[in-house]
Amino acid sequence: MQFFVVYVKSRKKFDKFVKSNRIRNKYIIDIKKIIEEEEIDPEDKTYLKIIVFNKINQAIEKNKDVYYIPNFDSEFSIEKLLNIRKILIDKNFNILLFYNEFRKDNELLDDIMGNLENFSNSQIIRDY
Repeated sequence: MQFFVVYVKSRKKFDKFVKSNRIRNKYIIDIKKIIEEEEIDPEDKTYLKIIVFNKINQAIEKNKDVYYIPNFDSEFSIEKLLNIRKILIDKNFNILLFYNEFRKDNELLDDIMGNLENFSNSQIIRDY
């Protein structure tokens, strides 16, 4: 089981990546989609954390790879994201970055590049 933090703004690109690379045995946690489906109040982060924690535990039990897509529209913090690593104990904590989608957001890219050592593996995809 591996955990991937996917830096992508449009889910379509990630779906295309999954399809073309024939990725199987996966569990996708899309924060933006969860917020919309569950109609979660943006101020109430506790309920969202519980949902995410449960989904990660389900993936671990089923031994599936987790692809976690954060919500970049709201207050995004890589430090908070790195807290997920504590849950995973000895699992790989990887990053998958779709570079062209964040090319104009230098602050976020600098934050990502500065924290690459916190990930087990990194894959930077220039164009997809």
